[in-house]
Amino acid sequence: MAFPNPKCKFGRNKLIVDADYIKCTKAPLSFYQKEKGGEVNKNETCVQCESSPKDSEAAEIVSLTVSLTGRFDDVYSSAPYRYYKQVVIEGIYPRYGPKDGDTVVQIWGKNFLDLGDDFRCNFGSRSTKAYFINENYVWCRAARSDVVGRGMPFSMSMNRQQNSL
Repeated sequence: MAFPNPKCKFGRNKLIVDADYIKCTKAPLSFYQKEKGGEVNKNETCVQCESSPKDSEAAEIVSLTVSLTGRFDDVYSSAPYRYYKQVVIEGIYPRYGPKDGDTVVQIWGKNFLDLGDDFRCNFGSRSTKAYFINENYVWCRAARSDVVGRGMPFSMSMNRQQNSL
């Protein structure tokens, strides 16, 4: 590979992590790509940053830059990256529903943010969109389930990943 040492920088110079080359996943097309009939090239290579470094508990937006050389002398632009406070779930209601899903579930807690379709409720391995009301209250519709008569893990994700909050 021509550039064997890719790196990602989150804001300041002390927040640099290693990156790896991966096969691109098909990202949703933007409005402008749809109008032009665009499509993601299946042979493209993407860069995946390792976990973003922990800097502080502050919620903030920083510049994310990616360097193929690892020296950042090849960087001409950046993208915003949002750090957010850890979400705390204090309660959910109801705590059960039919296996076909679609039950409205209310969630109370702290530090919820309206991140659109990326803000998710996870019912086991299935997820549904979370609807932001305020920083202490959201709701979602339960996902369909094959599990009957026993509990299922519930979690929330701010970034469409299945990690628990």
